[in-house]
Amino acid sequence: MKYTKFTIVNFRGIKNVVELDFSNLPGTNIFTLVGLNESGKTSILEAINLLQNKYPEDQAHKMIHKSKKGNFNEKIYIEATLSLDEEDEIRIRNFCKQKIDFKLTENITTVTVRKEYSFKNSKFDKFVSRWTVPLVGKRGKSRMAIDLHNKHMTEWREVVTYIENNFPRILYYENFLFDFPQKIYLGDVTALTKEEVEYRRILQDILDSFDNSLSIEDHLFERLENATPENEGALESLLGDISQKLTEVIFKGWNEVFLKDSKEIEITTSRDSEKGYYLQLKIKQGKDRFSIDERSLGFRWFFSFLLFTEFRKERKEDFGETLFLLDEPASNLHQKSQIKLLDIFDRLSEKCKIMYSTHSHYLINPKHLAGTYIVKNRAINYDEEENFDQNETDISATLYKNFVSSYPEEKDHYKPILDAIDYTPSSFELVEQIICLEGKSDYYTFEYFQKNIIEGYALHFYPGAGVTKYEDLLRLYLAWNKPLLALFDSDRQGKKEQTRYIKDISCELNEAIFTLDQVDENWKNYTTEDLFTDEDRILIINSIFPGEMEYNKSKFNTAIQDLFIHNTIDNLSDTTIDNFRKCFQFLSTRI
Repeated sequence: MKYTKFTIVNFRGIKNVVELDFSNLPGTNIFTLVGLNESGKTSILEAINLLQNKYPEDQAHKMIHKSKKGNFNEKIYIEATLSLDEEDEIRIRNFCKQKIDFKLTENITTVTVRKEYSFKNSKFDKFVSRWTVPLVGKRGKSRMAIDLHNKHMTEWREVVTYIENNFPRILYYENFLFDFPQKIYLGDVTALTKEEVEYRRILQDILDSFDNSLSIEDHLFERLENATPENEGALESLLGDISQKLTEVIFKGWNEVFLKDSKEIEITTSRDSEKGYYLQLKIKQGKDRFSIDERSLGFRWFFSFLLFTEFRKERKEDFGETLFLLDEPASNLHQKSQIKLLDIFDRLSEKCKIMYSTHSHYLINPKHLAGTYIVKNRAINYDEEENFDQNETDISATLYKNFVSSYPEEKDHYKPILDAIDYTPSSFELVEQIICLEGKSDYYTFEYFQKNIIEGYALHFYPGAGVTKYEDLLRLYLAWNKPLLALFDSDRQGKKEQTRYIKDISCELNEAIFTLDQVDENWKNYTTEDLFTDEDRILIINSIFPGEMEYNKSKFNTAIQDLFIHNTIDNLSDTTIDNFRKCFQFLSTRI
C-alpha cells in the first residue's frame, strides 16, 4: 500500500482545505514542503501524523483555527487515500476467505480513511474514523455478489480492522537530537521505559536488516544467559557483524557528508542488577572511546537520523511504504552537508516515502521538484510582518508546477522557488560558469547524460524557461564579468534569438551563444529531442507509457523527467549517446 493523497480540513492555521495529491506525479518518493518560517509547513506534517496518532481529546480545542475559536461547530479532519498493489489484494482476499468465508469478486484498487474530530460550541464532541473500503463478493456458497458494507457490517469492520493493522506506518520526527541511551536493554520489555523499548526495537530492526531471521531473544539474550563456549563464539561473531553494519551505514554516510577520518562503532555487553543484560555503543577512534552524546551536535543528529530511518524501514511487521515526516531536517548541518544529504535521501527513499519541510535552498533537489509544494501563509505580508494577525492565518500548499504558472514573466525555471524562500545570495557566494539550455526538459536530459552515461565532465547546466527569456541573465553575467555559455536548438526560433541577443546585448555573446548546428553542421533545425534516435524516443516514452508506438512530445518530456529521477534506461543506442557526447565535447572546449 502507498499513500497517494492527503486532504486536511480546518486544522490549526489551515482555514479551509489543503490537499496534497501524489497520484499523477512522476514516480518520486520524496516530497518537499518549501516555505518561509510561519508559513504552515509544520502544521501540514502534524496533521498527516494524526492519521495514526490520535490527538488527545482534552487538547483537541487547540486544533481549531484561531479565527473560529469563538463558536466552532464544524469538523476537523485528515483524510488519506492509498493505492493497493497485487500483493495487498492477495493478502486481503486470503483474509476474507479464511476469516469470514467471503470471496472477493472485484478488485480493491484504493482505500480511503478519514480521522474526524467534531465540535459543538468550540468544545470537542466526538472522534470518528471513517473508512471507504469497497468489498464486493460472494459469501459462503451464495452465487449472488453483495457489497459487504451494506449487508454484513460486523464482518466488514473485521476486514477494515485487518487493513488498518497493515497500513503503511507514518513516522513523524520533529528532530533527531535525541539523548542516546547509555544502555540498550535486551531483557523483559515490561520492565523498560517507553524510550528503552523503542531503542530495543531499533536494535531488532538492525538485526532484521541482515535478512537472516535473527532475534534479540534467541541470538543475543539467550547467548548471554547461557554462556557456553559455543554461545560466546556465536555472540562475538554477531556483535562484530552488528558493529560492522552500523559502521558501514553510519560512517559511510557521515564521511560522504563531512569527509572525516574513519571511525567505527564498538559494541560491548554487560548487565546490571535492575534490568539485566544490555548493549553499549561507543565511537572508536584510534585508542579512544566516546559515547554518542559526547560527539558534536551535527554527528548526534546524523547518527540518530540514519538509525531511525535507514534501519527503521526494515521493520518486518510493517507493510507497504513507510512514510517519514521530517520537520526542517539537517538545520544543524552546514550548507554543503545539507546538499550531500540529498543523495542520502535518494538512497533512503528506495523502500519508503519521505516528506520533509525546509526553507533552505540547499535542501531543495531539482530531481524532486515534481513532488515539491510551495507552502504559504496567505495572511502574512512579509514586507510588513510585524502587523501580522494570527487570527487571519490562512495556509495553502501549491504543487510547484502549478505555482510556477502564476509567474508568467519568470526568467528561469527555478526563480519561483527562490522567491518562495526569499533567497538572496551573499556577498561571498561564488558564481559558477553556467551553460544555458532552453528549458527544464533540456536540463533534465543533459544532466541525466552527464551523471549516468557520459563520464569525465562537470558542466553546470542552467534550466531556463524558454529561449526568449534570457535577456536579463545574459546582461547580468556580462556585468559580473562571469563566464557563460548557451546552447539553443537550431530551429527557426533558436537561431532568431541567438541573433537578437548578440545584436541587442553585446557582440561578446558571439563566442558564448551557440545552436545545435554549430556542434554538427548536419543538425540543422534540430531540437534536443532530435539528438535521440526514433527508437530511443519510443523506448523512453514506453518506460512510463507502455504500448505507445508514436512520438508525443508531451509524453516524451514527462518520461525524460522520470528518467532523470529514477535512472531507469540503460540500453540507449550508440548513436544517441554519441550525439550527446559530441555536445559535451563541443561545450567543454569553449569553457
